[in-house]
Amino acid sequence: MPVRQGNTDSLLLGDDDTPLARMRVTDEDGTPVASDVRPLPGVAPARLVAQVRRDLAGFRLETPDEALAAALVSDGLTVARAATDMRHHLADLPEPVALPDGWALGAPGWDDDLAEGLAAAYGPDHPDGRWEPSDTDEVRAMFDTGEPVPPLVPASARLLDPDGRSAGHVLCAGPVPWTDDGCVWILNLGVAPRAQRRGFGRALLVHALRGAHEAGLPSVGLSVVDGNPARRMYDAAGFRVRARVLTVRVPEARRVRE
Repeated sequence: MPVRQGNTDSLLLGDDDTPLARMRVTDEDGTPVASDVRPLPGVAPARLVAQVRRDLAGFRLETPDEALAAALVSDGLTVARAATDMRHHLADLPEPVALPDGWALGAPGWDDDLAEGLAAAYGPDHPDGRWEPSDTDEVRAMFDTGEPVPPLVPASARLLDPDGRSAGHVLCAGPVPWTDDGCVWILNLGVAPRAQRRGFGRALLVHALRGAHEAGLPSVGLSVVDGNPARRMYDAAGFRVRARVLTVRVPEARRVRE
C-alpha cells in the first residue's frame, strides 16, 4: 500500500515499503487532501517527488516543508497558494471593540445582504481570489446541515448596520478535525466595502477570540495568504506564526494508451 493510514496521521511509503513522509489524509467535497506533509528524517525531498506524483495523483498537497515544495516545483508543478498558519493562545485577550452608534454584532447566520457584501469584498484582485457561488453554498451548508463542520456559535457573528442589514461576519468552527491541536478555526472574516476602514474587522476578530475562550477551547487558528493586508490586524491582535504552508495541486496520473 503506497499510503498507510493511521488513526490520526498517515505515512507515504516507497516502493520498498520504506516510510518517506508523514501526513494527514482527508477529503474535502470530493477532493482528496494530503495536509501537513513532512518528509521523515533522512529522506531527501527529491526522493519524494516521483512517489508523490504517482501515489498522490489528484490530491491537493499542503506542506510546511519548503524544500519539498521547491522539489515539486522543480519537477514542473506549481505552488497554488502560499500562506501562513497562525495561532492565538487566548492568554491575553483584547478588550471588546466599541462600535459606532447603530452598529451591532448579531447572531451568526447567512442572508442575501451578507452574500452580496462578501462577493464585493472578495473581488478578482483579492489575494484569496474571488468569492464564488461555491463559497456561498459551503457556508449555507454549515448552517443548514452542519457539514462539513457546524459553526461555533459563541465565536461567530454578523456585523449589522443601523438598518439591521448584514455588512460582514466572522465564521468560526471548532475544534476542527484538520488540525492537531484542537483549536477553533476562523473560516472566514469579511466586511462589505461599504463598512470597511472603520475598525469592524478588528471588532469581529476580537469577538471570535473572546467567544472561543468562552467556549473553553485552547486557541484560535487561521490561515492568511501572502499579500493579504489583514495579516497586520492578526499580528496586532496577538496571533503568532505557527508554520508557513505551501499548497501544490498534484495532477491526475496520465492514462497510457494501449
